[in-house]
Order: sequence, then C-alpha cells, then structure tokens
Amino acid sequence: MDRLFLKTLLEWKSSPARKPLLLQGARQVGKTWILKTFGEQQFQHYLILDFARNPELAGFFDNNLQPKRILTDLGVYLNRDIDLANTLLVFDEIQQCPKALTSLKYFSEELPEAYLCASGSLLGLGLSEQNFPVGKIRREWLRPMSFEEFLMALGESSLRQSLAEAAGRRSAISSPIHQKTFSLFKEYLITGGMPEVVSAYIALRETRVAAFHAVRDLQKNLTESYLDDIAKHSGSIKAIHIAALFKNIPLQLARETTGIRKFLFKDVLSGRSSYDQLEGPIQWLDKAGLVHRIPICRAVKMPLAAHAEENAFMLYLFDVGILGSMLRLDPGAIYQNEVGQFKGFLMENAVLNEMIFSGAEGLCTWRHNTAEIEFLMASGEAILPIEVKAGMNTKAKSLKIFREKFKPARSLLFSGVGCHQEDEGLLHAPVYLAADVIREIVMMKVG
Repeated sequence: MDRLFLKTLLEWKSSPARKPLLLQGARQVGKTWILKTFGEQQFQHYLILDFARNPELAGFFDNNLQPKRILTDLGVYLNRDIDLANTLLVFDEIQQCPKALTSLKYFSEELPEAYLCASGSLLGLGLSEQNFPVGKIRREWLRPMSFEEFLMALGESSLRQSLAEAAGRRSAISSPIHQKTFSLFKEYLITGGMPEVVSAYIALRETRVAAFHAVRDLQKNLTESYLDDIAKHSGSIKAIHIAALFKNIPLQLARETTGIRKFLFKDVLSGRSSYDQLEGPIQWLDKAGLVHRIPICRAVKMPLAAHAEENAFMLYLFDVGILGSMLRLDPGAIYQNEVGQFKGFLMENAVLNEMIFSGAEGLCTWRHNTAEIEFLMASGEAILPIEVKAGMNTKAKSLKIFREKFKPARSLLFSGVGCHQEDEGLLHAPVYLAADVIREIVMMKVG
C-alpha cells in the first residue's frame, strides 16, 4: 500500500542539512514497514536493528556511544561492510534501548553523512529527557492511513486524481462521483486507517459481511494490544487509571448532551473527579499517540494556545475505526447510513484525523452558550473556524453565530453534501476533501 509519508522520507534523504530522523507513532501504524520499503526502494542496502526482537543488540551501545566504533562492531558482528553512502540504517523499537536513542546526537555530530532513521512506539514514556538528543534529530509522526491512502489502496487512483483536481480548482463535484466517494468514505469510517485492518478489508471486500467481521476482529485485537502496552509500560496502579480513561473516551464522544460539550472527569475513575487526578493518564495517552486533545478556547484571539483552557478540552481517538469498534457500532449500519446520532461524532473524529494527517497543529474548539465550533485553526494572522456536519444539513447555526460575533475573513464547513465552493468567505466542502483543503491552507501558511 502506498503511504504519502514516503514523500517526507525522500525529502529528508535529499536534504543537505540532514539529521537522524526519529519516527514516532502508535503501535501498528506501519513505522517498520514504511522504513523497510524506503530502504528497498531508495538504497542499495538497508540494515534494520530491531531492539525488541533482538535485545542483545543493546550491547553495542554499552561501552561508549562513538558512532564509528558502533558501526565497526556491527560490521564485525554481521560479517559485512557498512557502506554509509549507500545504506539506510534503521534503529527499530528504539524505546527498548535508551542509549541508542541518545547515540543519535553523536551520529548527527560525527557522521552527518549517514542515512539513519529510528522508530518507536511509546517514546517519551518512561524515558528521561536526557535520553532525547534535542536539536540533533528530526522528529516526525506516522499517523494511520488517511482517506486518500485508503482510496489508493482500493485501486481508486483515477477517482483520487479527480478529487485532487476538484479540490484544487474548487469546482463542483458531479452527483455520481459524490455518491461513489461518500459511499467509500463510509467504508473508511468502518475500517479506519490501521494498515493491517485496511489490508484485510480489501482482501475480503467482495464478501462485505465477512469483511466487516474481519475488520472488527482485528480492531478488537489492536485495542487489546494497546491495553496490554498500558499494563506493561505504566505500572500496575497507573495502568488501571490509563485503561479506564482510554475506554471512557469513546463513551463520552457518543454521549448525547444538551449542554456545553467537553470531556467530563466525573465517573471516569471511582472517587476521582478532577483534572489534577487525571492529568497523568491523559498525558500518557497523548504521548503514546492514542488520543488527540483539543482544548476549549473561551477567547477567540491570537495566539490560540494562550487562550486555551488547561482543564477544559475534548478528547478524540487517533483512529476512527478503533472508535467504532470500541463502541461496538454495527459496520452495516454505518455503511447504510443508519447510525443516527452516531454519525456526528464519527464524522467529527474522522475529519480531525484527516486535518492532523495534513499538518494541522494547535487546533482548539470553541463553546459559547449552546453554540459550538468543532475546530479553530490559526491561518497566518487569522483564526479559521471549522464546523463539521455529518449529513446533508448545512444550516450550520453555530458557524453563523461565530461569523456574526467575530467576523472571520474565512470560514470552513465540511458536510455530507457534494458541493465545493466558496461564497462570501465561507468555503463549503464535502467531508472527504478535508485533508486536501487543510493541506492547502497549511502550505499557504508555511509559504
């Protein structure tokens, strides 16, 4: 399956000021696969040191952290010469060897010509800050597959190209193309972006019921593996709190409420009902890449982060398929568009993941009386409000209130309607173009 992150790796390879690249991400998002594929496609040789599978490799970093000595010893051990000019070095599961993580600093300083990548899950958890070679590495995140990558995996390259062109020129999308794409997006809401899940779904897609069952079984297994990681890497008491919080997030997203939506601390843990008591578990899940924390902004001013509340926020899951699985949502009902109130938070979480995949950072949300804007995003010196509608209702009352109150130069509305047009500062686009639209905004900001 094609992953867009390969473009980032190619840019890193050709960079004249290249530093060792540290690739982070939740377990099973495809970190090892993409680095292996990169090595196969772009180098004469590649060498993967897996510290989880071969813990004895940590011995190469015991005596000292001199890169030339480490590579010499590795060459002797493997009975091969390591040609730095034509070899991709990969330190995989580097969280298992903190000294290897620290060594990246010395590789950066003493062997800048080396093509060195490292990858790991749960980085930053249980490791001291001194292990991190701050300023000497390039840190990147690999996220679950986006909808664009899902389409490519399905072999829908022509459709993907057509959507990209429509996004670029903001042209109308014909009804047949919209219906097909929206139907595929509903399939993506079921599978999410975990590569193993997507691969299994594609293999069984012609027998849809069997495919749905396989998807949910794999997602259940993945969720159990995350809970196992929590138990293994956070200590027995803390693990109970983190696991309870992780299981509670989908329930809160699905909960109907007539008041202001935000994550509620009450009832997550017995006898604990304050932010201070849950701050540690929230940070653990955030660092593990399993959740996205979107703070609530009461004051709509730049910079947004300065006006975000520390203890008032929304929590979303990193993958929409895992979200549906944890709530035991029927894939058939999602596919038939019969999920009722569930459509709203599924679509909201999916759009958020697409935005983060496309480089959106520092997102906030806004709440005022009964009005709420799902996401606020800094765009240059302006603040861009973004509202998400699950279905065909595009009245967007909250967005109207926000625009009248704060008069933003530009606003975004994602919905299930196929139109893609901008009128009087309001850009209305279908949910399946979220990644394209946000990518364009991010690129304009960087430019």
